[in-house]
Amino acid sequence: MRRLYAHWQEFWYAQVPAARLELFRVAMLATLAYYLAARFAYAREWLTDIGFHPSVAADRGHAPGVPLLPESWLVPFAIVCFASVALAMFGRLRRPATAVALACVIYVTLADPISAFTLNRLYIFSLTLLLLAPAGANIPAWPIRVLQLSLLLHYAGSGVCKAAYGDWLAHDDVLWMQIQGLYMTDAAAWMVRTLPTWTFTVQQHTALGFELLAPLLLGVRRLRPLGFLLGVGMHLLVALTMYQLIYFSLQMIAFYAVFVDPGRAQRIVTFFGDSPPWARRREPPPRPAHS
Repeated sequence: MRRLYAHWQEFWYAQVPAARLELFRVAMLATLAYYLAARFAYAREWLTDIGFHPSVAADRGHAPGVPLLPESWLVPFAIVCFASVALAMFGRLRRPATAVALACVIYVTLADPISAFTLNRLYIFSLTLLLLAPAGANIPAWPIRVLQLSLLLHYAGSGVCKAAYGDWLAHDDVLWMQIQGLYMTDAAAWMVRTLPTWTFTVQQHTALGFELLAPLLLGVRRLRPLGFLLGVGMHLLVALTMYQLIYFSLQMIAFYAVFVDPGRAQRIVTFFGDSPPWARRREPPPRPAHS
């Protein structure tokens, strides 16, 4: 029991490089900026009373939970949102900027619950964790472990639901049907017209197998290259063939940052911007000259 307890403590609280968490921060906030840029084209519909918002009497669960914005406040609110996201990605004001960005996402989620599906909730979860995570070149492992387990549980749960409660094992044309209709993109239409049906069956079972085996493919270090290839490939295909799901795909890919080798993660963060103050190498003070 003592040995198990020691392993448990090491798993959650051992000091690990913060580079993976910083890479996740940059990746997730970049997807948030892209998502907001697309959504603000219709900001009047989901932040003001011009759009459709059910009343509390008609639908208490989806009625606005906060006062809606006047139209004159949309531009200032957009400036606050994008500035906080940019500062949370890079700069010295990361923690207060993350708090402001989190407040903006929470407000948007409460203002338009009908549109706030998994995307908004994942941003709230991610920003809250980034806000609570310790700072420093080396940090306790728990923020990274929480993000890792979140992605693995998401995949495993999705795979179990498809296999045990869905039709993914009972029928071979589930994916072929799902990419048509409401979710169909131009790329999906071309694929349906051009590719043989069996190619969609292969994609269907490959995706299901990846989700069920994701804890193994991403949890075992030697299998991660294969896990990265299958997972990123699946999400890119979803983004290409299913309308408006590109934002969710980018969110999921951002979680892969916490599985990247710490040294490689630090090189990527440094490549895309100035290294954070805690990661800059400090030169030792000069030694006094001998008399």
